[in-house]
Amino acid sequence: MSLVPKQATEKVTANRRMLAVEISANLKYHLNKGTVIEATAALETLLTNSDVDTSLPMSMVAPPYPAQYLRFGEAAMHYLTVPDSQAADSVFDGVFCFFTPDPARHAKGEAVWTLELVFISKRQDCHNGHVALLGETDRGSTTVGEWLSNVLNTVAEQPVDEFHQSMHAAVSYVVRVFLYMALKQARVMEQPEYDEALRRAAGLGERKRAKLLRKCASRYNSILVGPASVPLATAAGGAGSAVAPHWRRGHFRMQPFGAGNQQRKLIFVAPVLIHADQLQGDVPVPKPYRAGTLAASVV
Repeated sequence: MSLVPKQATEKVTANRRMLAVEISANLKYHLNKGTVIEATAALETLLTNSDVDTSLPMSMVAPPYPAQYLRFGEAAMHYLTVPDSQAADSVFDGVFCFFTPDPARHAKGEAVWTLELVFISKRQDCHNGHVALLGETDRGSTTVGEWLSNVLNTVAEQPVDEFHQSMHAAVSYVVRVFLYMALKQARVMEQPEYDEALRRAAGLGERKRAKLLRKCASRYNSILVGPASVPLATAAGGAGSAVAPHWRRGHFRMQPFGAGNQQRKLIFVAPVLIHADQLQGDVPVPKPYRAGTLAASVV
């Protein structure tokens, strides 16, 4: 007979499991020389007001590095929700993304990769949980929609309304970031803050160097992705229109080009803020379109 209440035992087990996953994710990230990726506030605004054609091939969604941590900014944190969270102020800090080939399958000539996503949640700047998702992808005909459905369906005993909807939005947002990075016109810049601080420290005296090195603990190298500002183009609208400022949602899609339009390329049609000249206060928050038949065609 156990003297420890079952609820307390389950909590300890869950905490140990959470710690094991986070240690494993961090270790895998460092062993693979992971890279921090951060989207600009402008890009987060554009992507949270955009959709993805789920018929796009998953081959377009390859992360740029074997290991990366996509850190979310305020716009993404506000847009995404942590499923089954007991605290209203719990948010996703970011997501570990691991893109690794399957050696056994590759040896047989099969181009198969594993895409692993470990979403890290936090509350009041303290990490307090994670959601891990894992799925195979290839260079074949698997679509974004099929991959999303397969990955979410492998998570057993999770209610659709509470878990699938939140994680569908979270995963599809990550997909949008990687699709943007695949564009030829994507704005991608290195931010070597940590390396630059170390270089400055090398030329300083002992006391100043020690002070700067202490500050380095909170600095890191990263890749900054996205435009510096949102192009607030105003769509046509009659004077005195009763329609409030709102976003006309953007989207990613494949566009025909070349001789006879036989070739395809990925394009991003950015969202447009309608009646931006009438805007008072904050920019309208995105409205995720997840109802009815639309949920089956866009994410």
